[in-house]
Amino acid sequence: MKKKIAGIAAPSGNVLNLEDVKKAAKLLEEDGWEVKLGKSVLTSFQRFGGVSDEARAEDFNRLCGKCDFVLAARGGYGLNRILPTIDFEEIHKRGVWVGGFSDITLFSLAYLAKYQGKSLHCPTASVLGKSSVSAFSIESFRTALSSKQYAIEFETDAANLKVSGTLWGGNLSVLVSALGTPYFPDIEGGVLFLEDLAEPAYKIERNLLQLAQAGVLQKQQAIVLGHFSHIRNSAHDFGYSIEDAKEILRKTIKVPVIEGLPFGHVDDLCTLVIGAPCCLSVNSRHCTLTIPDAPNF
Repeated sequence: MKKKIAGIAAPSGNVLNLEDVKKAAKLLEEDGWEVKLGKSVLTSFQRFGGVSDEARAEDFNRLCGKCDFVLAARGGYGLNRILPTIDFEEIHKRGVWVGGFSDITLFSLAYLAKYQGKSLHCPTASVLGKSSVSAFSIESFRTALSSKQYAIEFETDAANLKVSGTLWGGNLSVLVSALGTPYFPDIEGGVLFLEDLAEPAYKIERNLLQLAQAGVLQKQQAIVLGHFSHIRNSAHDFGYSIEDAKEILRKTIKVPVIEGLPFGHVDDLCTLVIGAPCCLSVNSRHCTLTIPDAPNF
């Protein structure tokens, strides 16, 4: 039986705690993976992985050229700088799975736009190796990697519905930054999931309205909101909050907006397959998100 090979690369921000990444590597090894740590994990300049942008891109492409699965060590910022030099054609040809979240949203969007490629919205190695990582996050990650199909269940206040479509999304700020570029996928009838971190509520509303005014949200079957964590208050809010931003979203579009999916910059982070067909059903405030076309390693 062919050995499964996983790589850990830092295509965005630099690694802040190498021990956490090593713990994530050990977790993968326990599941039968041979793990290769990229040079970009072990080196950095300024806030970025690798000794340079060129080195970071080369390291990521090198791992994608020899591994079955490449997990981002961390999000942060930096993928924009190397996006034009990522070898998406080779990644698609080899059927490599790439995983991560936050800044890694940009890779997933670009891969979906260029090749309808599937990738994992999942904890980075830095998150998987943290002592505070939840059993739920680890189990969801392992289930997604090892299954053909799996389901995520959660409670929601949304009305009963059942929709199907392409599952896509990620970090709201990163996703909006890709609008108007060749790296933004044109998805119709999809299920779009969104989260964000450390943004003021008014900026979250602005980004949501930009997606609506660009015609993106109206083309979806459903908008699924995860956690908007560590929202920064503004001196000019005067009682305005994230709940007001969500209400404006609901008034602006007729697409169902569903809350409760456990993902974002939080302890309980489910793993999702970006680019996979999915079925989302709500019955008596209980939601089931069924995802086929998982990696099945």
